Amino acid sequence: MKKQGRYRAVSGRSAHLAEDMDEAVSKTLEYAWADDAISRLAGALGYKDDEKLFREHSRFYRNVWNPGTQYFQPRMGDGAFQKKFKPLQLSYTDWDEEYTDDYVEGSALQWRYAVPFDAQGLISLFRDKKYFVDELNDFFAKSDPSLNAWTPGSYYWQGNEPDIHSAYLFNEAGRPDLTQKWVRWILKNKYDTSYVGLDGNDDGATLSAWYIFSSLGLYPQAGSDSYWTGVPLFREAIVKTGKDTLRIVATGDVNGRVDEVLVNGKKVKNNKVSHSDLTGGAELKFEMEK
Repeated sequence: MKKQGRYRAVSGRSAHLAEDMDEAVSKTLEYAWADDAISRLAGALGYKDDEKLFREHSRFYRNVWNPGTQYFQPRMGDGAFQKKFKPLQLSYTDWDEEYTDDYVEGSALQWRYAVPFDAQGLISLFRDKKYFVDELNDFFAKSDPSLNAWTPGSYYWQGNEPDIHSAYLFNEAGRPDLTQKWVRWILKNKYDTSYVGLDGNDDGATLSAWYIFSSLGLYPQAGSDSYWTGVPLFREAIVKTGKDTLRIVATGDVNGRVDEVLVNGKKVKNNKVSHSDLTGGAELKFEMEK
């Protein structure tokens, strides 16, 4: 039986503690994500106190960040980080869970980027923005390009949820060109029409949905009403949005880089659009390099 529990104080902070339960790091990160979504809902409903409370709780993920190693690590009740730590150790090959008891289905490296709801906050934990970009780029560059390998490896793994948003984090660091590069790499290498055409279990059609969204040039920031922009696979696509349609078009070289994104004729800022921008009969235009 897995031990459960919410947050407990650790040196004046709050986090899931390694001695209280298994999967402490993963639970801290995932509960924080859920609390962020609850905060947004409470705010939309006008419950300001609840919005503030859950927003504060959603930032508890920072309490398991070790600035010394630059990773999320399990913590003990006295505030110390657990000493046994191998960020590349994969849970599937750590038979005795000596290094991965506090992570679910993956390595500490794969959980390093599991804060899609507060990307700017995540980036701020790293030494600087360049270091974040370099580390994230290595995360993809060292990943196994083969489809559905016998082991996913320690680096980027398209087959599991903790890191499948990671290519879009380059947007938040001012490098949309790298978002486009690695999204294309995933579309090309991690999907095909064979009987092993996915890089893992299609949990609730998650991997299929990733492909559809990314091929359209969009990716939802789960728990919010926003989408990151990426790079479209098609020159034109029509998406039904209730009684209306969203028209997505790409001009110029569809295999090139995105120069500019427009929604209903207005330039998209910060590589992000809201759901309301895409409804009511909208047009999303990707102006590609000519």
